[in-house]
Amino acid sequence: MTQSSSASSPLSYETLESLRIQALTSLQTLQTPLGIMASGQEDHYHAIFGRDSLWSLLLALEAGLLMKENKQARKQSHVSRLESPSDYDAWLHELATTVLRGLASLQGQVVNDFIEEQPGRIIHEYWNPIPPRMIENRWPLVNGRYYGTFDATFLYIVTVAQVDAYFHDKALLAELWPSIEAALNWMLEWSDLDQDGLVEYQRRNPESNGLINQVWKDSSESICSSTREALHYPLAWIEVQGYAWEAYTSYLTLARQQQSLSPSLQQKIEQRMAQLQRGLERFWLADEQIFAIALDGQKQPVSAVSSNPGHLLWSGILNLGQADKVCQRLIQPDLCTPWGLRTLSEKAYYYNPFLYQCGTVWPFDNAITILGMQRHGFSVESRHLAQGILEAIIALSNPVELYIVLSTDQIRLPRLAHQWMLIDYFEACAVQAWTAAGIIYMTSLLLL
Repeated sequence: MTQSSSASSPLSYETLESLRIQALTSLQTLQTPLGIMASGQEDHYHAIFGRDSLWSLLLALEAGLLMKENKQARKQSHVSRLESPSDYDAWLHELATTVLRGLASLQGQVVNDFIEEQPGRIIHEYWNPIPPRMIENRWPLVNGRYYGTFDATFLYIVTVAQVDAYFHDKALLAELWPSIEAALNWMLEWSDLDQDGLVEYQRRNPESNGLINQVWKDSSESICSSTREALHYPLAWIEVQGYAWEAYTSYLTLARQQQSLSPSLQQKIEQRMAQLQRGLERFWLADEQIFAIALDGQKQPVSAVSSNPGHLLWSGILNLGQADKVCQRLIQPDLCTPWGLRTLSEKAYYYNPFLYQCGTVWPFDNAITILGMQRHGFSVESRHLAQGILEAIIALSNPVELYIVLSTDQIRLPRLAHQWMLIDYFEACAVQAWTAAGIIYMTSLLLL
């Protein structure tokens, strides 16, 4: 448990470089011939998870871009500093090809509601072998596969485009093209259930098994109505609107490269993108000056203030005015702590920092928002967040999945002079892939 009462000094170059190398080593230990495990073998999620794999790769790619920028800046300034690992790009290319090929090989082929499979859908998780606990708990798996992730298919197309922009590997793109086309068809056929222009999902398992919340905040308590009554589905989560917009943008870029974009398909995609941008208005909470976490099945905002809109900053869906409002709201003290953004505002009606995604701090979630802030020019805010997250990682000694930050006002005895406390989350994975990738990105940012 760490205590804080004031702003801390910038982390030294040596500390940042040590953190980056440690995170890279951790990420490398999670690699398998099929991709990358979400967590360490001793933790809960030692399997291939589509969403985790894609975010880990995306953040590692962004780190690579910063390393190139940093190297160029050092050359121009003639400052002698430790070099980044010379083989980072080679390792990154290997990681990218393994992850993308692995997910393509596991991509949905048929409609199977038991495991939430549809043609073109990217997998949520793949276990080989299947742990006994999952069999005992009757988790819906067929051949170790479960497809209950709504956002991974969008992220797959975005990631392929980012890998292509980074490496210009034409052979890899040609190899993956059928899986990209299948993912796009899934988007067009399965992601807008009521044809209102927004993307939403509803669990299809006939026995109501598997995940009811199929986004990154996938715990059953991660979203709640203000009346505590059961939510009406399908749900349209705010961040996934941005993912979908970015996926369509990425597909258009790739298809033009492949010279396989018909005018009719382009028109359909551009119409979908325009509907997504217009649809954001339905999420807006005027009294909070930020987007709601989601719309319920009746298209009513679930009026909780959360970290989710931070992911919109990463996507290209926001204009500068919207981005500024989101950024300014995120850094208010009910969401922003000295060690990162909470998943949920402490003023939210179901805030509970001891629950998995109801007020805890997730480093990967922060890394995405930091990346989005950087893209919109909010450099001071992004670097402040990165500094806080990395200080927490130093205190916790590992690229942990999540942790808790509490105000000491909530502590009865003993009375503490410090304002904040950093606390281990009792069931957090000690080594989490997307945390490690986020550390590589955030250290690279602060090394600039």
